[in-house]
Amino acid sequence: MYKSRLRFRSDTSEETMDYINAASISESDPGGAAELSVWDSLRQCFDSSEEGILYHQYPIIEKGGNQFDRKPDFVLLHQEYGLVILECKGYRIDQIEEISGDTWTLQGMTQRTATPLEQARDQGYHLISFLRRERGLRNDRGKCVVPMTPVVVLPNIEREDWNQRGFNGPSAPRVITGDELGEVTLRDRLDSVLPQSHLSQNEYHTAKGVLSCGQAISSSSGDPTDNPQTRSEYYEQITKGIHGLDKKQQHIGLKTPPGPQQIRGIAGSGKTVLIAMKAARMLSEPSEWSDGDPEDIQLALTFSTKSLYETLTGLVERFYRQFSGESFETADATLDIIHGWGGAKTGNGIYYQLSKRMSDVQFKRFSDAQEKYPDADDKQEPVAKEVLEAGEVPQLWDAILVDEAQDFGPNFLNMCREALTDENRLIWAYDEAQDLTSLSAPSPTNIFGTDEDGDPLLDLSGQYSGGPQKTYIMRKSYRAPRSLLMLAHTVGMGLKRTEGPIQAITRQEGWENLGYEVDADFRKIGSTAILKRPVDNSPHPIQGELTASDLITHNSFESKLDELNWVSEHIRTDIEEEDLDPENILVIPLSRTPRENMKNRDYIADKLRTQLEPHNITINAVWENRNKKFGREGEVTLSAINRAKGNEAASVYVLGVDSVTGEQWRDEEVHRRNQLFVALTRSRAWVSMSGVNPADSIHDEISSVLTEINSSPPQVTFEVPNSRELDNELEKDTETLENANLDDF
Repeated sequence: MYKSRLRFRSDTSEETMDYINAASISESDPGGAAELSVWDSLRQCFDSSEEGILYHQYPIIEKGGNQFDRKPDFVLLHQEYGLVILECKGYRIDQIEEISGDTWTLQGMTQRTATPLEQARDQGYHLISFLRRERGLRNDRGKCVVPMTPVVVLPNIEREDWNQRGFNGPSAPRVITGDELGEVTLRDRLDSVLPQSHLSQNEYHTAKGVLSCGQAISSSSGDPTDNPQTRSEYYEQITKGIHGLDKKQQHIGLKTPPGPQQIRGIAGSGKTVLIAMKAARMLSEPSEWSDGDPEDIQLALTFSTKSLYETLTGLVERFYRQFSGESFETADATLDIIHGWGGAKTGNGIYYQLSKRMSDVQFKRFSDAQEKYPDADDKQEPVAKEVLEAGEVPQLWDAILVDEAQDFGPNFLNMCREALTDENRLIWAYDEAQDLTSLSAPSPTNIFGTDEDGDPLLDLSGQYSGGPQKTYIMRKSYRAPRSLLMLAHTVGMGLKRTEGPIQAITRQEGWENLGYEVDADFRKIGSTAILKRPVDNSPHPIQGELTASDLITHNSFESKLDELNWVSEHIRTDIEEEDLDPENILVIPLSRTPRENMKNRDYIADKLRTQLEPHNITINAVWENRNKKFGREGEVTLSAINRAKGNEAASVYVLGVDSVTGEQWRDEEVHRRNQLFVALTRSRAWVSMSGVNPADSIHDEISSVLTEINSSPPQVTFEVPNSRELDNELEKDTETLENANLDDF
């Protein structure tokens, strides 16, 4: 019996069999009933303790191929079997007239011939070509160590009938018949037709990372060292380990909703990756989600931070190439990766395109909007409102995907909805931890309103029939280490502030939505709350290898020049001794106090250049010379907070933390704490906070937080606040978030 077979398990892994359903098929579709029955059978035949992953309709698109045979029905990666491609055919035995080599001659069907085994083999070779690019998956002769086996599954044919037709000779195709789909019989059949590969743990997990669409092909720098010593070696380990997408991320990224969808998540949970993955998935197979001619289908992927253009373009290109083997520029459908605003000089944009197509709308540059709407915090909102009030908005796109949706207001999102075809396929990723004022995602009702009966115009509760959920919440943060995320939330909210929190979550469910455990009675004002973050919700690649004190430093200085001397010396150490590439270092100045008749940021740039140029270290100040490129190879990045949003670095230096409490820029302290939060969460590993005025209360507050998160396990205590005294109460609407949990699969 198969359950007695040897199973290969990692001593440290809790992996089990994973099942990813990327299909949109139903029983009423041609061959759908047969395919779904095989999916159910495959899910039943594996032991839950095995290491493997099974995909239903893995998205490989054969452009120009047969319209009936576009992608593999099932892809199995298993530690014992290697890679298996299973092609399901709902043929009856009387519909197969003859099998000659790879060609099956059919009768009584629309297709006259089929080549199911060749099709599965070609699709397998396509995947092997990606696996082979990983050094850890090649042997000394350059061949892929993962074996690939194509199999045809025939659920409507029994083995006896198959043999009677003479289809069982030495050259017969490798098939599994309907009477072999029982839990035990299917596993026995798999054992008989598949090789025993016995992949090592590293080989299996590397191959799984590639199939997940999250594993970047290794660079020429080699595999990460097993015993990292320098920041560079640790960072290689981080970048290698952070790429694999988990099961829940793949569920989100691979399935296309038939209508609107919201993706909510904490900072570093992978929303930008998933929104790019969705765009590539929809672009690679438009006929799966639209009835229109593929060449007429128009998609848009939009964003707010201009420096994200290259990131999003690169991600879409990588995903599309994995799905199709080609550049996304060759796609039949059209994808516009464009800014939310746009302009004649800055390039295409959602607002720019619509205003040019509407005779009653006068396009406004950002400077025009500043002049006309000086009191608007978000200048995009009033110009989007002009579009909405000008009359009928042209339907330019079949789908719009929005990254950084927390940076857009209701008018912009409604403008996007009006610019869509009738399916309202608006998909937006909302970063709940990009800015603490965004921790509570606005409800769709508040954004889009209701109809005459009071029903939401866009209902995002529950899930689509036979499809994905309408709202996803992502609690796991992959980018920021656990201690850093706890620091950012605690200081950003002011939980340890002498005068009490300035903003806070006052509901248990709100903390849980961010991936925390909290022991508190929020009804008892002034009582002690204990905040913890489970390791499972911060699966950082170097979790447990470096302590909070290894990753986070905090210093205060008597003068700004002393602070900059310390920062420049440690940047030099990062590069010359820790071997970090300069572009993996980010400096974010927070203070707005002018110095030596210069803006603070220009003063910082001037002093850092003076101190670092003798060491041949160059500074890239992203605001200079209309610089559109955020990171430049071989240069340390210096950025204000607005351009840093959406970007990340290995080592982040946050300057001027004393300005959070000691200055008045952005009017209210809550806004300044929000910007500190954003700055801290740009780091993938190390962060250094510094400032002047050692007696400022923020320094004692940060030191107090660091003491607590350096405990084992890390935790933060704070007094339950009176919600009426908060500048900002967060996550007040958690009761409306039912059926929005990623665990509901």
